[in-house]
Amino acid sequence: MIKFTKYLALTAAVLFATELGAQTSNSLPLGDVNHYALDRLIIRNSDFGGLATTIQPYTRREVRKYLNYMQEKGYALTRDSSFLINDNNDEDSTVNSRKAFLKYLYRTPAHFFEVRVPHFYLNINPMLDVLGGMERVNNENHLFMLNRRGLQLRGNIDNKVYFYTDIIESQASYPTYVTNRILAESAVPGAGFYKTYDSQFTPQADDGVDFLMSTGYIGFNATKFIGLQLGHGRNFIGDGHRSLLLSDFSNNYFYLKFNTKIWRIQYQNIFAELTQDHANVANSVFKKKYMATHHLSINILKNLNVGLFESVIFARNGGFELQYFNPLILYRTVEQMLGSPDNVIMGMTWRYDFLKRFSFYGQILLDEFVFSKVFARKGDPEAGWWANKQGFQAGLKYIDVAGLKGLDLQLEFNTVRPYTYSFRDSTANYTHYNQPLAHPMGSNFREFIAIARYQPIRGLQLRAQLNYARYGLDTLDSNWGTNIHKPYYTYEREFGNVIGQGVKTNLLIGQFIATYMIRHNLFVDLSAMYRREDAALDALDNKSLIFSLGFRWNMAGRMNDW
Repeated sequence: MIKFTKYLALTAAVLFATELGAQTSNSLPLGDVNHYALDRLIIRNSDFGGLATTIQPYTRREVRKYLNYMQEKGYALTRDSSFLINDNNDEDSTVNSRKAFLKYLYRTPAHFFEVRVPHFYLNINPMLDVLGGMERVNNENHLFMLNRRGLQLRGNIDNKVYFYTDIIESQASYPTYVTNRILAESAVPGAGFYKTYDSQFTPQADDGVDFLMSTGYIGFNATKFIGLQLGHGRNFIGDGHRSLLLSDFSNNYFYLKFNTKIWRIQYQNIFAELTQDHANVANSVFKKKYMATHHLSINILKNLNVGLFESVIFARNGGFELQYFNPLILYRTVEQMLGSPDNVIMGMTWRYDFLKRFSFYGQILLDEFVFSKVFARKGDPEAGWWANKQGFQAGLKYIDVAGLKGLDLQLEFNTVRPYTYSFRDSTANYTHYNQPLAHPMGSNFREFIAIARYQPIRGLQLRAQLNYARYGLDTLDSNWGTNIHKPYYTYEREFGNVIGQGVKTNLLIGQFIATYMIRHNLFVDLSAMYRREDAALDALDNKSLIFSLGFRWNMAGRMNDW
């Protein structure tokens, strides 16, 4: 067993010495317009074109290769295609603006400043996200705001070595339900460490949070078919609005990622350093833990994909367990040979696109599985065993609903049994920096999501979303299986556990967002949200009505829909 960072440095040095191929490139930001636009094209063609859609973020080269594939197959380009071409022009010198600004700025539609010389490419873009709003919560009015600004750089050397970095400084005061989560988890959702300050924008004392975020990586090819990326960021597994396997909800983390792509098969390995649960204090080193993940994705048909997933979370007194570096072995067998000290999660993904209108997708999650107990019938004394820890997702996307171009619908169902993702302590629970690595609601819930998107004119997108969830909350020192940070051995009962046990709670979220793109990657957002949390204990009830107006430049919006 050796230190994780020393191993990564050694691996990177060896791989730099190998022959570079032509597979990897810079990645798209998770949650940005590119993913939605590309997803529509794939459904519209009912043809993956070699893409593994469950492995995100996509690379920019994959986007351009898919557009080229569309042309080769005779598929029609759409207005989504022009955005994708302009935004992913790193290796395309033919993309130019009609007229540059001040001669040197915006020479291409997507980039503020760009350098393209033989064997080197670089673009630099400012980042800005400012938002102001008001909420009425429990018959009281509050103001809130968000102010994020930063800078991003991306480029490549000789179209073989790719790099990206950004840094974002943020100040914010959030709606009450977000603030309550920050206080409960000692972390800003998706950001992690923060400092409080007395915001002049709002009347409450010390309700502002100040935090700094940065993403960065370098990518290259070990061989023609194996790409490598070493960096600090997040990953996402799945085709849904949520992921039960690995999502982008938590803070950034340090990772080493391999992508192997041959024929219809793509195989991804992620080795990551995570942070255990901790208090939000400065000037101390937070305890570490580690994640090793495999995801095998196979395009069985041009429109049918099946994937297998496994992940292990563990801690070894600051070191990495070398046996988990094996990129092919089943982690469960290793974990058992080591004495079963770690937390192994397994899963399956699927996606089937059909009729050039529909996409049916889903996930199965297995944290613990004992056949006799999982299928014990109601009334059996062993029914509802606490360690029946599984989850399930099913979703359907429908584009150009009823023939109306630009109108899309997505329906999704997620459910996770009590105590899933939890462990004896935070050395191996499925979390990073006090936040879930998968679904933001943890476990012990059922959730229904309906999303309607409509693009009536070029540049304008209207989005209406409805979330309904049922789950159970804890009282005092109880543990009914929702909070994945609690040790699983503190469960309330061994058998008879059901989804939603505890303080039965219903959550209803309805929201409407109008987004207009003034020019490439320059957006104005107008949103309204109604959020009601109705618990069996009246003291836990909350009701909010939230309005906001925002302005974004080269930044993806983030949904706080939980």
